[in-house]
Amino acid sequence: MVNFIADTEQLAAVEDYINNRLDYAPLAIAHFTTRDEAEAWLKGLAEPPSPARILIGDEYYLAWSSREENVRGIYRDYIIEPYIEELAARGIPPSTPAFETRAEAEGWLKNHPASPFDFVSIAGEHYLAVHHKRLMRHTLHPVASALTEWAETKRAAERERAQGAAEETEEGGE
Repeated sequence: MVNFIADTEQLAAVEDYINNRLDYAPLAIAHFTTRDEAEAWLKGLAEPPSPARILIGDEYYLAWSSREENVRGIYRDYIIEPYIEELAARGIPPSTPAFETRAEAEGWLKNHPASPFDFVSIAGEHYLAVHHKRLMRHTLHPVASALTEWAETKRAAERERAQGAAEETEEGGE
């Protein structure tokens, strides 16, 4: 992949993205209200993009396919959670726009698009609003529950790594 980036003279763009990651929302190519809609879309494509990030509701998923095995699938992708973690660690501004309902927040965001991120408060809970310019929509991610879920996901991954390392050690010792 690095050679492709270098061969296509995109090193400066990649460096910009890495150094200014928080200036760009993770790209999603499509949005669906339900998982059933997303799966129908994936099944209906002659040659689906793979892998490709999509949105189902407000959550990121990764759509994938294997032409050789003729299988396709969708699984949850925790791409926005590290952004929420880093942005929240920098501090949620004390003067975030506050709304009583999600509909009010969505209406306000249509006229004040996040660029690409903004914090808003809905019924007293902080959300990270993410503007998906290409999809002409915002997603709203509850900060507290996203951070809790992200911490649990990281702990589970660490347990799996530790278990894998322990199994390798056992196999090497036999």
